[in-house]
Amino acid sequence: MSKKHSKKNRKKLSRTSTMDVHHILYQRKHWQNGYAHLLREHWYFKMLIPMTSLHRELHSKIHDIPTPNGKDCKVAYQKLCWYEKEGLISEYDHAEVRIQFLIDVWENRCPATVAMLKWQQDVFRKFYQRR
Repeated sequence: MSKKHSKKNRKKLSRTSTMDVHHILYQRKHWQNGYAHLLREHWYFKMLIPMTSLHRELHSKIHDIPTPNGKDCKVAYQKLCWYEKEGLISEYDHAEVRIQFLIDVWENRCPATVAMLKWQQDVFRKFYQRR
């Protein structure tokens, strides 16, 4: 059995669960090396969201988030670690705040990534305004 499908790596959430883990930086295949991987897997950029509504909507509208080069990912990761050390980020931050962190870091360096992050941020904002 491949590593991807082994029993150990299966999601712990049941099929009837209404929440699912969303990685703000996706698809995994584009975010699996170096600082890009460290950013994607950092707790700040993973969150539980409604599976059958918001998660499906996000992935139906946004196929993936373009990956910046390694240098730009390193800058973002180092800043994230500093924010974490200083207590400037929290597990209670809304998705829009988490995404804004990346937009602020990459605003003048990675226009394609920033454009898709803004789109993702907008989907989150509209979803939670409806509630």
